Amino acid sequence: MKTTTNTKGQLAVSKAELRAFELGYLPSRPLFDARYDLIIDDGLRLSRLQVKYANGKPSNTHGSVVVKLEYVDRRKNTYTYKKNEVDALIVYIPKIDKLCFFPKAIFVGKKKLSIRIEKSKNNQEKGVIAAKDYYW
Repeated sequence: MKTTTNTKGQLAVSKAELRAFELGYLPSRPLFDARYDLIIDDGLRLSRLQVKYANGKPSNTHGSVVVKLEYVDRRKNTYTYKKNEVDALIVYIPKIDKLCFFPKAIFVGKKKLSIRIEKSKNNQEKGVIAAKDYYW
């Protein structure tokens, strides 16, 4: 089977569904196109999750992956996630076979998210989003 962005996205959603189930949530997918890919039910409330597959890396660094969050339509309008559209972001990182759970304060309004999967060579920690801090 040919690997496409669609199959990668479906793999990420499937991994997130399995993990949600392991954690005791009831996962569901929306029937129609929505700004979120998955709904989880903890018995008290429903949470809308956007799920991304992250295997890209920035050209100027080593040990991190970049997640594209913006959507550009045919008229070149750029859209980012708003806080009323999704409750959290799940990122599947195949290089380390892990899922990261990000609250909306981390990603809302941003065009991309750079996630560090290895410690930086200069030991920078300030302003760095370390995958290990968000494992789900």
